[in-house]
Amino acid sequence: MSTHPLANDLCSDCGTTVELRFGPSGEGRCLACFDRYLYSLDAGFLESYRRFGCRSHLIVAETCLRGLVLDTPDHRKVLAMTIFERYLHAMSDLAGLFLAFRDRHTAPILRSFFQFRLDAGSASDFFDTVRALGDADLCRLLDLPLPAEAESACPHLSREEAYSLSVAVHHLMRDLRKSTERGDAAALALAQLAGEAGGVVLAADAGWLNGAGPDLTPDQVALFALDSRRRALRVHGLTADEAAMGHVVDAIDTTTRAASNLIYAYLQAHDL
Repeated sequence: MSTHPLANDLCSDCGTTVELRFGPSGEGRCLACFDRYLYSLDAGFLESYRRFGCRSHLIVAETCLRGLVLDTPDHRKVLAMTIFERYLHAMSDLAGLFLAFRDRHTAPILRSFFQFRLDAGSASDFFDTVRALGDADLCRLLDLPLPAEAESACPHLSREEAYSLSVAVHHLMRDLRKSTERGDAAALALAQLAGEAGGVVLAADAGWLNGAGPDLTPDQVALFALDSRRRALRVHGLTADEAAMGHVVDAIDTTTRAASNLIYAYLQAHDL
């Protein structure tokens, strides 16, 4: 039996022997070449995500908010849940993007972002990092100029472009603060809800628990999640009130704007 590697056992970029775990593909790369490939895609991915992906949560949430005005009570509860889910996804995207930028020298942004999962550890990491650093240190961490230094730090930009960059960095700092202003309790609650989001069941009320669940108001939707570790059925009440959901949509707008400005500022500052 031959021990020589087959063609698809070699890295398609450098020729190094690699272990292909999922069968022949003709595109197998060693880890180093794969990271170089992903690094080469970072700028294109970020610009594409900024133009479409990061705005998708806000577009869906705003559409649902408009529907709250005229829809039936049961439908309002579904729309409210959808808005809240968009908030969880928007916060997860912002946290993943921020941490991917922070760790960009050790892993491609694309890989870090795709592999990110919001849990207690990652949520606290994001919240704690933002809250522990001043604006100057945050800009240094993200490799961005301070607003007042945009023109001198980026001589490749015109005066108008440098001004747009300074505005983007100013709003980014403000929106990062706003997104994390509630501290550790918010981080842990966010992580818990995000972890349950994939296994949440909606119901109009919790009356069928025969008094074991919380008392919910008529405008609330019941979110049920099975906590196997604690052997309990967790119940959350989410209001479908239009004003309350308006605040959630505002929070989605803040996180979306922060993600967009982070990408825009980085691409502009580095002429990518």
